[in-house]
Amino acid sequence: MANDHRSRDAARSIISVGHLLVGGAAFVFAGVMIVSGSDSRAELGEMLLPLGLLLALAGAVFTYAAATVLRSAPGDRHSLALILSIIELLVGGALASGVFVAGRSYGEPWRSPLLLPSVLLVALGLAGLSLEISRRAARPETH
Repeated sequence: MANDHRSRDAARSIISVGHLLVGGAAFVFAGVMIVSGSDSRAELGEMLLPLGLLLALAGAVFTYAAATVLRSAPGDRHSLALILSIIELLVGGALASGVFVAGRSYGEPWRSPLLLPSVLLVALGLAGLSLEISRRAARPETH
């Protein structure tokens, strides 16, 4: 029983680090979009710069929430971790639909650059979601 509790806490910590890495990756991607959009020769500069700034803001909020989850006590972080997992699952699903569309256009979906991020986001979202749901189901009733 104690080993099961420790393994769940270790899994939650690993998933929390995964949340933090997703926020950091969003920051890096936003930085690339901002730098690309601020280039005077950029054809889509008017579109990339505002989207990059918006993604940087969303990445900052997500990273802050992930850092809060990572720093908090194991019993205090479940609702925010559940929200982060749902966001990752939704974004992974949106990227997976992009993989589907790209696969239909050139016939080989495994060549899509969206494949790996979508699989990782869906896997991390499902893992976090299953841990949080199993924790809520295992919580004893108090009257």
